[in-house]
Amino acid sequence: MAAGFATFVMVGHDVGPAALGRYGLALAVLAVALIAADFGTTLTFGARLGAGAPEMRAAEFGRMIAARLLLGGTTGLLLLCTLPFLPEEIRPALALAALLMPLAAARFLDSVFQVCGRPGWSVWPSLANATTLVGGTALALWLQLPEAALSVVAVSAGVVYGAIGLVLAARLLPLRPASLAHGWATIRAAAGVGVSNALGSLNGRISLIMLAALAGATELGHFTAGFRFFELGAAVAITLCAPLVPVFGRAVGSLETGQPRSGTTRLCASVRPALTSVLAASGAGTVAACAVADPLVRLIFGPDFAVAAPVLRIAAAMSALLITATVLFAGLVPLGRTGFAVRGSAAACATNLAACAVLIPLDPLLGAAWAALLAEVAMLAVVAQAFWREAGPPLTVADMPIVLGPGLVTALVWAAGSAALAPFTVPTAAGLSAAVAAWLCLRRRSPADSLPLSIPEASS
Repeated sequence: MAAGFATFVMVGHDVGPAALGRYGLALAVLAVALIAADFGTTLTFGARLGAGAPEMRAAEFGRMIAARLLLGGTTGLLLLCTLPFLPEEIRPALALAALLMPLAAARFLDSVFQVCGRPGWSVWPSLANATTLVGGTALALWLQLPEAALSVVAVSAGVVYGAIGLVLAARLLPLRPASLAHGWATIRAAAGVGVSNALGSLNGRISLIMLAALAGATELGHFTAGFRFFELGAAVAITLCAPLVPVFGRAVGSLETGQPRSGTTRLCASVRPALTSVLAASGAGTVAACAVADPLVRLIFGPDFAVAAPVLRIAAAMSALLITATVLFAGLVPLGRTGFAVRGSAAACATNLAACAVLIPLDPLLGAAWAALLAEVAMLAVVAQAFWREAGPPLTVADMPIVLGPGLVTALVWAAGSAALAPFTVPTAAGLSAAVAAWLCLRRRSPADSLPLSIPEASS
């Protein structure tokens, strides 16, 4: 996440708003393609590994590889068909991604490392990705290579991640694809999550795409700079979700066909502290981002991007909503209840499109940002309602002081403190109050809340 953000800042400083807008568009199209190539299989794969017996891991891994080869090939072909409709500067990178899609999208291996007792191995493909991304981008800018080279580097970094991750995974489980029938069965089992993720990824980028169609490249660059903070929040959400799914899967246990769903009490006991801590930290972080938005944008991207500060504030609130929805979503996956996600993502997309059509002509930057925020509200409402119906309330009234406290403390420091010192005092207050909230949340857990997890599983 840090490497991607640092690279984005480097590109913005060197090439200006218009080129940054095209670079952001390339990353947005690539992100949609990667989600389509995943099609929800990462979440369902992690849940099965966490709940299944050790002797079944190799078979599950083989089915997953077969599924990802099928999905990667299909997605790559569709991406090649879209190239004529995209700017010329980003076509080479997306063509490379289309040809190597199974490798570029091989980001499902963290569950293998985690469940097989080697969670630390996740560091190595990530480190290779970060080194390739930052080093390659810096070299391309220093050599003043054509603009297309920047997005090619971004794709290459993803391919490096997948290649190294698969080499490491092969040391834990045999790297043998299952039959096509097993691959299709894995895809069908993840269909609800897959369609939801595809629509959700598209929803997160509708505002950017609509802005590209209805406004100029400069406005697109300004929006991309502020909206990048939402992309960072989405990356945090994915990072949180991946290790939580196996833990929630262990809480639920195995689900037998035809039997009533069980384990919801233990699931709520596992989801509740995670959600409480996440909401407390997200609230404080959102307030802090609003306080430092203007100096932060000027510092990171330069004075040419100062108009992106309001977009950053809205993007921070969107990130908090998305992270909350992702934790609840991760709790529902082990229950096998994922059909709601399609409705939620579809509602979010429809809300985003309608709001963009109305708001962007009035104010391109703020209109696109507010439309995206309304879509996240719609998504969270559907996910929260589904979790409540399937497993019960994820929070109680007793959780509210911990959930709301850090945000209120941060807001008080912002309102009562000096404006000149706000960039230092407000983030400090947010971090300290969120840490205290997390400590209180974990300290009050009773022995009944604990699950018999191994050290690698509990580490998440």
